[in-house]
Amino acid sequence: MPEAYRTSVSPRWSDQDLNGHVNHAAVVTLLEESRIKWRAALPGIRPAEATPTVVAALEMNYRRPIHHGEDLDIELTVSRIGRSSFSLEFTGAQNGAAAVDGRTVLVSVWPETGKARPLAEQERRWLAGFQPMQASTEPREPRIPHRPPLELTQ
Repeated sequence: MPEAYRTSVSPRWSDQDLNGHVNHAAVVTLLEESRIKWRAALPGIRPAEATPTVVAALEMNYRRPIHHGEDLDIELTVSRIGRSSFSLEFTGAQNGAAAVDGRTVLVSVWPETGKARPLAEQERRWLAGFQPMQASTEPREPRIPHRPPLELTQ
């Protein structure tokens, strides 16, 4: 049965900013570490360096500050599998409280040229193992609600 990939990453002391929480750019790196762990679990396919992917899009929603000294628990699911790309949705929590969520679009590329490469059938099957079960054939709503940008007020 499909299920989310779960792992933990540890924010480093040097990830903190002047406000005493993990800098937003360092959070991107922590999420990258969780994707690398997930990708390293890909069985029976050429190693990740032989089947590289590049980030085509990244959407992040920061829900609360992330702090050094507490693991960030990450959950990844595959929300879309395309011809040469796929989308991962992620959530990150500290002490059970949601801290970050979002979506990453990854494109598989040929290592020699850097051009998009179709996903192999075995890769598609592996990715499908991380797609949540859908109760109907209707397209599902995105898990990440659309929110208008923040507005500054005086």
